[in-house]
Amino acid sequence: MIRMLLIICLIFLIETDAKRHRCVNSGVLFSDKIMRSPIVVYGQSISKKIHFETNTELLFNITFRVDCILKGEDIENQIEITEAGIKVGHTACQWLEPGERYIVFVEKWGTSMNSYRPLDFQEVMVDNMTYELLEKTCHLTRISPLHSKINKCPNVSISEYCPHDDIDTSITSSEEHPNNINFNVKSSYFDDDNKFYRQSNVTIIKDGSIITQIENYSKNSEIFNINQDYLYSY
Repeated sequence: MIRMLLIICLIFLIETDAKRHRCVNSGVLFSDKIMRSPIVVYGQSISKKIHFETNTELLFNITFRVDCILKGEDIENQIEITEAGIKVGHTACQWLEPGERYIVFVEKWGTSMNSYRPLDFQEVMVDNMTYELLEKTCHLTRISPLHSKINKCPNVSISEYCPHDDIDTSITSSEEHPNNINFNVKSSYFDDDNKFYRQSNVTIIKDGSIITQIENYSKNSEIFNINQDYLYSY
């Protein structure tokens, strides 16, 4: 009898602990998470440390590498996400295992420029279905984080599903451009007979004059426009 009671108590404790450490899908649609989040980033969890643990809470500090800003701006390429995990008063929780790619929904938190905390939404682990979802979700951006020289953003909000979207694509580098050249790039992406094209409007400001070039190029061809004595090429 005593042995039976001990087994029942052990099962109860294991089940209680499992529930406390389980992230339950809250059922919020991806589009709703996007709409209700001030900042949405795509990237990889680098490290994870327990910040606070009780019988009701399990919170982590996450170091997260940002590869692309899907919503928001002026974000460093490495941020700290605090209070991720199981939190009292929250329906959703976050796990963010190191080495995995995720889309996370966060807000600024604390005084540090790189400090953020998750909203009451579960992260989305990146897989092939996620990439398809990003292409079909409208009003997303493809902005690289600060000091990034390579655009690692996936395709998002493609015109086949979002024909009215005007997607801003920019790569922010720590290096400044010489000769007072200012680049303002707006790109739209579309699929025409299984060929991928990009259209960009590039404005070059130099010596008080403004030269506007419109380039249309595909995988196999590039067109360069020359106006007076100025040449701009890739």
